[in-house]
Amino acid sequence: MIPLSYAQHRLWFLNRLEGPSAAYNAPVVLRLDGVPDREALEAAVRDVADRHEVLRTVYRAVDGEPYQDIVGDPDVRLEVRECGPGDDVDALVTAFVRLPFDVTRDLPLRARLFTAHGTSAVLVLLVHHIATDGWSVGCLLNDLDRAYTARCGGRAPGWEPLPVQYADYALWQRDMLGDAADPESLAYEQLAHWREALDGAPAATRLPADRPRPTEPSHRGALVTARLSAAAHKALAGTARAHRATFFMTARAALCAALQAAGAGPDVVVGTPVAGRPEEDLHDLVGFFVNSLALRADLSADPDLGTLLDRVRERDLAALAHEDLPFDLLVEDLNPERSLGLHPFFQVMLTTQTAQDTTCTLGAVSGTLDAADLATAKFDLSFNCAETYGPDGDPAGVLLGLQYATDLYDEETAQLLLTLFHRALTAYAEQPAGTPLSRTGLLTASDREAIDRRHEALTRAAERTAATQGEPHDGGSRRTAAADPREEILRGLFAEVLGRDEVGPDDSFFKLGGHSLLAGKLTNRIRKALGVQAAIRDVFLAPTPARLLRRLAEQGEGPVRPPLRPVPAALRPARLPLSAAQQRMWFVGQLEGPSATYNIPVVTRLRRPVEPAAFRAALTDVVRRHEVLRTVHRSADGEPYQEVLAHAEPVLDVVRTDGPEGLRAAVDAAAGYVFDLAAEIPFRAWLLEEGDGGQVLVLLVHHIAGDGWSTGCLLADLDHAYRARSEGRAPGWQPLPVQYADYTLWQHELLDGEHGVAGEQLAYWRTALDGMPPLLALPTDRPRGPEPDGRGALAPFDVSAGTHRALLRCARQNGVTLFMVVQAALAALLTRHGAGEDLAIGTTVAGRGDEALHPLVGFFVNTLVLRTDTSGDPAFTELVRRVRDTGLGAYSNQDLPFDRLVEYLSPHRSSAHAPLVQVMLQVHAAGAADASAAPSALDGEPMAFRGAGAKSDLTFALTETTGPDGAPGGLRGVLEYATALYDAETARLLTRRLAETLDACAADPEALLSALGEGRPAPGGPEVVVDAQGRPAPVRVPGEVHEPAPGGGLRATGRRAYRDADGVLRPVAAQSVNGYPVEPGQVEGVLTRHPAVTGARALVRDGRLLAFVTCAPGTPPAESALRAWAAERLPEYLAPARVVRSSWLPAPGEDPAVLPEEDAGAPAAAAGADARLLGIFREVLGGRDVGADDNFFKSGGHSLLAVRLLNRIRSEFGQDLTLRDVFRNPTAATLSQRLAGAVADAIEPEDAGPAAAPTLRRRTRAGARRG
Repeated sequence: MIPLSYAQHRLWFLNRLEGPSAAYNAPVVLRLDGVPDREALEAAVRDVADRHEVLRTVYRAVDGEPYQDIVGDPDVRLEVRECGPGDDVDALVTAFVRLPFDVTRDLPLRARLFTAHGTSAVLVLLVHHIATDGWSVGCLLNDLDRAYTARCGGRAPGWEPLPVQYADYALWQRDMLGDAADPESLAYEQLAHWREALDGAPAATRLPADRPRPTEPSHRGALVTARLSAAAHKALAGTARAHRATFFMTARAALCAALQAAGAGPDVVVGTPVAGRPEEDLHDLVGFFVNSLALRADLSADPDLGTLLDRVRERDLAALAHEDLPFDLLVEDLNPERSLGLHPFFQVMLTTQTAQDTTCTLGAVSGTLDAADLATAKFDLSFNCAETYGPDGDPAGVLLGLQYATDLYDEETAQLLLTLFHRALTAYAEQPAGTPLSRTGLLTASDREAIDRRHEALTRAAERTAATQGEPHDGGSRRTAAADPREEILRGLFAEVLGRDEVGPDDSFFKLGGHSLLAGKLTNRIRKALGVQAAIRDVFLAPTPARLLRRLAEQGEGPVRPPLRPVPAALRPARLPLSAAQQRMWFVGQLEGPSATYNIPVVTRLRRPVEPAAFRAALTDVVRRHEVLRTVHRSADGEPYQEVLAHAEPVLDVVRTDGPEGLRAAVDAAAGYVFDLAAEIPFRAWLLEEGDGGQVLVLLVHHIAGDGWSTGCLLADLDHAYRARSEGRAPGWQPLPVQYADYTLWQHELLDGEHGVAGEQLAYWRTALDGMPPLLALPTDRPRGPEPDGRGALAPFDVSAGTHRALLRCARQNGVTLFMVVQAALAALLTRHGAGEDLAIGTTVAGRGDEALHPLVGFFVNTLVLRTDTSGDPAFTELVRRVRDTGLGAYSNQDLPFDRLVEYLSPHRSSAHAPLVQVMLQVHAAGAADASAAPSALDGEPMAFRGAGAKSDLTFALTETTGPDGAPGGLRGVLEYATALYDAETARLLTRRLAETLDACAADPEALLSALGEGRPAPGGPEVVVDAQGRPAPVRVPGEVHEPAPGGGLRATGRRAYRDADGVLRPVAAQSVNGYPVEPGQVEGVLTRHPAVTGARALVRDGRLLAFVTCAPGTPPAESALRAWAAERLPEYLAPARVVRSSWLPAPGEDPAVLPEEDAGAPAAAAGADARLLGIFREVLGGRDVGADDNFFKSGGHSLLAVRLLNRIRSEFGQDLTLRDVFRNPTAATLSQRLAGAVADAIEPEDAGPAAAPTLRRRTRAGARRG
């Protein structure tokens, strides 16, 4: 592939950056006195395109790297427009020359002939600047004239081939410059000059613009002109000769003086183009050879006119001696501050030339060369001087032009600046060389006032902008937590492209060494990793990962998100609703009753004791600052609401403790405090004083008012307030941008307002989770009970620094987060241990997408369901990609509250397990250490305390650690597990195997999941458990049981089981009902514990769970009583649909053919209650016609409606039921029995008197019955 020249690369990049545009069109307009022969002209245009390869080249890219694609037989046509009497030819020409090019697809040459009345014509050759420059125009017209003349004579142009083509030049240029890192190369030598020449130069020239610089320039421009007299022109030439300078040098000195007068300061940089054709072989070539030079001028110490010109001459000569270095290489090496609207190094351009004779010929047709009005501006200001000469060669005056960016300047200001330039040129022509600049009189009093007024307005605008925008950093960040996993992916991509270990969320791509070529590579990587259309301009406009993520999100096709802003108290509703997260927490409190499970304790042994009175005042300050900390959560008619108290003081208990045991007991008691959320604020503190004078601080926030992120905000504000109170003053902090109540109202608008996202995001989740099993089928040590007891324990584990580094490398190479890598490993582990191949793993997201929420204490987190497909034994990297794809979809739809998701999807609502997800995963970045931060008054060592319990079956939490140098130092992990389900030994085994899985994935990310299997084969008896790959399974890994075959070897039994650490074979569920795994032994064990039952057998038929029992002699219990007995002791999904009394039990695997009729159900006394209760069900469900056996939750009911149902039952029946009762008994029929006081363990005779067990008949193998 042929590379682009450096000049071309800059224009290719700008075309990519700004999109197709006319800003770099270079039209050649010929106004002809006659109409040329169309066929001959079209053939001539093709001849010229054939002669100059650059005119038939498009500029494609591979992986962000552009190359020249020279088209062998291009479709170059001459378009002809016949203009009638009513056509405005000039307007048509202007419209044509402003048509944009896409250089990645379009040839850079278009030709159109406009004919007028058959007597004259305008020929426009529209060429993109990537293929031409000013010098090229003469080459192009000479060749076109020669080719047209030949074609009119019926022959091809007989020209000699060009000595080289532009592609040869592009290759030669790179060879000539060499490697910029090689001290022997020309590039190295010239870079050294330019580094010194531009060291410390201002990034922007300070000028009196009418408007601040826009973030995205439009490149619209306009032109003002003036003329310098012949006398002044002649005098300028004399000044130049006297100083052995050129006209250009004199004009540049004058321009720098004019810019300083306009406020530019004493250090002025102006750009200028140079031809860039050092070899004679390039002189006849069409192409883009021109280079830009950044020319600096020193105007310090008020130099006189002559001194300034001498300084300019010296600088210009040095620059011209180093003009071979392409401007793009200079920008990449010096890496100045980059932004889309600011040209690097200079924003003012100066060109000088001798005005050319504009007459031209096209064969026998004469004409003139005309300028086209592109109405564009490549720079803020472009000054042009065209010298004119009389017939005798004497100076005849200078045509002055100023092309200005209309984004910045009005015509009046542009005219003022051109006038200053005119005056400065006149000063060089007329005033003595010894005149100091300050005495040249360039400014009038009114000019000075106009310029000062503009500068003052710009300063005020800049101060307003600075107050609302943070400045990007220049790197040096340690690995810190990302509020959004997509931000972490972006940070990884930035680091990979820039060759750095770590990039922080606010680190600027360009300050870290990024440049245009790398920006192109970055956008390609972003498109592949995140599946979003990122453009180079996005990187310029948002050069940090955090800002780029926001920009890409704002460009999405989703609904317009409402702004988050403070709502005055007078405009808030009388009853402030809870946020979605708070509502979930409030509901859990109603379901489980008051407890310490959702406390957030911070326990610290303070290094320096605090003074209680000042600390008490600081606590009050913090509560005053954060409304959420002085909010109580009441309810009316089953609807919870927030009540923000105007004044509240948190409780601070100062407690003297006695010895280590007394201290531990006091800490546990404080951490276990139970809040009454309806009556007290959710924040309090303890100072535990030890006998030796030490203090232990316990801060306690209820989860309804805080989360993990909030802890840092709370401690920072508390430290600030305590320092102030210790000095006898109030904390002088800035008000928070918003309060939690504002967020609550904003969230309701975001979800359910005019452009609410709830509907769209719900549609996503409904598709994403369709058909997902309701329960992760991971075998447990004990059967799951009808409801969790909430108790839990912890199992710590560690992952080595080497594995940590390798996992980060794997994440970066695959465009994912570390969390996603760990999630994939956990999914592999769970599948290996029997959880299936369709897994739901939950995680929490910060929920603080808006920066205004970052300093707030409050409960913002949401739970996401990450569905993971491990089927097909994929390679680990393939699983990582699956995780990324589903994860990015989940994170893009994270606004929908988890509770709302549960309500809408209506999964089976079970009180035995959490809905949708039972295994949680969290991966936390290491805390950012700020060496410059002052020590906190609350610094100390964290203290352990007794935890309140397990919120999920399993919660894996891993935290990154770093070494002293900030390098990855390993992962510190802990597994919180429900002790009702798992033993400590199992928890330790799972953590050990997760660490082993991570080690294996780090060592070989391309390995298949089946090759990641951990552990040695389990010990045991003659029966062997074989895994899916046919290998003996390790401890706790389920598989099919094989037994010795009569002839030797092993044969499959069809049973599934695993061996525990003691070698005992434990059966696992091989059947399911409604998606739930069914282990018949659990059901049978509960039924046989009934005093009247002597035997039980459970089986699945037609998707229903059935149980058969034999009973002791005497009066057998009713089937309904036996079913109620089982329902009280089993999760409701394992409660048999029928419990059939029988005189014998089916053999294992046998399915009786016919079931007897079910005996009488609930007592008749309950029938009246049924009707009344059914009416309440229908009323609460909005009049829906539900039957007695219809599930409340599957009929549109949800948590808040369940609370409303209980309130109606209380008022109607005068009895209190709990939310658990509704979950356990979700139909009107079953809840009516609960309400009537039916007890499951009663053994009552049926109303019909003693009844023999009905006959149960066997089914033959062929299906016929036998009796």
